[in-house]
Amino acid sequence: MNAPRRHILVLAALLAVLVAGMSAPAQAADPTNPSAAGNTLSEEGQAPAPDLNSNPDVYLELISRLQAKSLYFASLAHLDAFDRRWPDKPQATLLRADALRETGYPDKAATLYESLLQGPLAAHAQHGLGLIASKGGNLDSALLALDKANQLDPTNAAILNDLGYVQILLQRMADAGFNLHKATELDPKNVRAGANLALYYLMSDKPERAQGIMDWYRLKDTQRKEINEKAAELAKRIRP
Repeated sequence: MNAPRRHILVLAALLAVLVAGMSAPAQAADPTNPSAAGNTLSEEGQAPAPDLNSNPDVYLELISRLQAKSLYFASLAHLDAFDRRWPDKPQATLLRADALRETGYPDKAATLYESLLQGPLAAHAQHGLGLIASKGGNLDSALLALDKANQLDPTNAAILNDLGYVQILLQRMADAGFNLHKATELDPKNVRAGANLALYYLMSDKPERAQGIMDWYRLKDTQRKEINEKAAELAKRIRP
């Protein structure tokens, strides 16, 4: 079997699994209300799989799940298919920008994010621009974009986490601690925020607090090593 065909089959199989996962809650829905969205039952009593050709929201959700599994190139292929059917959808543009950022095309991603700055997805767009700037080493621009994203969406733990991390890099420790504590309380299961909070405490000369945070999140030895190494690296920059 040639490589392109094998790749197509893998994507088809994965999408089928995701569709099956999406239909599971509908099977448990109230059968006495067949008119409710997602509750229409077949003769066998099973909820049918969503029709991707007629439901753009479901298709976008499946593409989001591909990205959650870090299958960004696969998500780009499905976004191409989606855009042929439903062009100019802002949510699809955001997903494409995220995928391009993660696959090493920051300039193309930035152009798409900038096209969303005046709409309802502006916070996500600013967040993406902040991540691009941070990865490129432009911390001042990253701080500006992430601060704007936080103003637009104050309860978004992912934005708060990334903002706090950039503030650590800029040695704005009071602001970093403030935002990272908010991130971990808004989303206690966010391991990245927990790791950055531990880094904050190490950089604040409070190793016992850092250890307690790492224990609470049950971080693996490799994760603890990375946090300690990052703290040591940053300490050298501050105190050469």
